[in-house]
Amino acid sequence: MLVKNHMLTKEKLTIVDLEETIENTLKRMGQESFLSLPVVNNGDLAGIIMKETIYRGYVEEGYDNFQDYITNKKVKDIYTNKVRFIHETDEIEKASHVLGELKIPFLAVLDSNNKFTGILTHRAIFNTFSNMLGINKGSSKLVIDLRDISGELARLTNLIKEENINISNIAMMDSKIEDNVRIVLKLDIDDTKSLTDKIRNSGFIVEN
Repeated sequence: MLVKNHMLTKEKLTIVDLEETIENTLKRMGQESFLSLPVVNNGDLAGIIMKETIYRGYVEEGYDNFQDYITNKKVKDIYTNKVRFIHETDEIEKASHVLGELKIPFLAVLDSNNKFTGILTHRAIFNTFSNMLGINKGSSKLVIDLRDISGELARLTNLIKEENINISNIAMMDSKIEDNVRIVLKLDIDDTKSLTDKIRNSGFIVEN
């Protein structure tokens, strides 16, 4: 899965310019309850401005009147240019790791010419992995550990096929057991007891 298939494109973003006032910036944030916004300069990403930074600046700079503060201050006075970039063709897993390590609201996305084309947010990554795990797909979930050898997954799915049960989603991840892999299945059935017994009797480990 590539970043470009899950990012918000530049055309869909709410953005602010370096010369924009903080008053206008807060209005833009309030329209969609944003906590931060990308900052652009001549169409290129310049950085990011966060609501928390705006209010902290008001306190630290000793203004007596908040309206004076947001009217006189501009984005260029408060924003940060510390933005982490990732490319459209990078894997979503890489982006997830970077966002998990850094305390930033989004990753800026570049195309093959290193031009800013959009952002990738925590929400986008969460939705992607939710879809991978089949959240809201299928009535029941089974978590099964199987040996990491050729043919084991096919043997498992054949058992399910024999029961005429549809698999609506399947995901694979690391198991806590050495030389095993963990499979998460979403199934279009309500009661999994009979199937669970059959899978266990065939030598697979079904998590409770």
